[in-house]
Amino acid sequence: MQTLFIIVVIVLYSLQTLFCKLYSDKFKGKKELITPVFCILESAAIVLISLAFNGFRFNISLQTLIIGVINAAVLFGYNSSLIAAGARGSYAFLNVAMLFGGILVPMIYSVGFLNDEKLGPLKYIAIAAMLVSFILMNFEGLRPGSVHISYYLFCLLLFVCNGVYGTLIKVQEQINDSQSKEMIILTYGIMGVIALIQLVAKEKSKTRNAFHINKEALVFLILCLITAGLAINLLVIIIPYFNAAVFYAVESGGVLLISAIYSMVFFKEKPTAAKISGILLAAASITVLSI
Repeated sequence: MQTLFIIVVIVLYSLQTLFCKLYSDKFKGKKELITPVFCILESAAIVLISLAFNGFRFNISLQTLIIGVINAAVLFGYNSSLIAAGARGSYAFLNVAMLFGGILVPMIYSVGFLNDEKLGPLKYIAIAAMLVSFILMNFEGLRPGSVHISYYLFCLLLFVCNGVYGTLIKVQEQINDSQSKEMIILTYGIMGVIALIQLVAKEKSKTRNAFHINKEALVFLILCLITAGLAINLLVIIIPYFNAAVFYAVESGGVLLISAIYSMVFFKEKPTAAKISGILLAAASITVLSI
């Protein structure tokens, strides 16, 4: 059953990525408003969906409150560094930095603090192979070109934030698994408030106009928000059953693998030898990690 759930999580996150891309492409308003509007609406959707999953209960301990606030700051750092790095250089390079962080930071936490989650040599080899597959699938865009040093600093911040975000979800599960959904509600609720404050400060009296989304973009936005809310809630349900490093390697690799297929099917990107090799290597790594 756990294997089925992780497959569903991978499919949901890959669909979220696809719908987010289509939302961005179809959005006809100010391009600089895409991200803050999305963050606010994503936060609201995930809070509501998480409350529904939790039977509209919201009981938190001080520890959960602290982890939720810290993770909200981490999520804000993730979104900010993603935008800042994307505006300065190669998307492929920052994507690899983000994915590496999402696996390596939880792995360091598992190895250093969770004695019951030690991995065998074959698992470490599979995780290393997964990291290589990320490079292969993003190979064509990996040269950042002539960029300011701030680009690399934002990529480093993205690496750290993505890794810490996933690690804190595991930390919450270790401390108080029964309040994992409350932690998610806090994380996204606070992040949404921060994004709203930013939008109000930027748009002032025109804030309401920022939420006037054309119908074509709105359809994909709604689909994206639903898949995101379902994915994060399924994730917190199944993560106690997996080693953090293995889970995030399988989840990240699966999402990137399916997204690569989406890009070739929906966006007519030409398959290259490196991308095909990366897809095959990711599939092999997922198979080994799932054994």
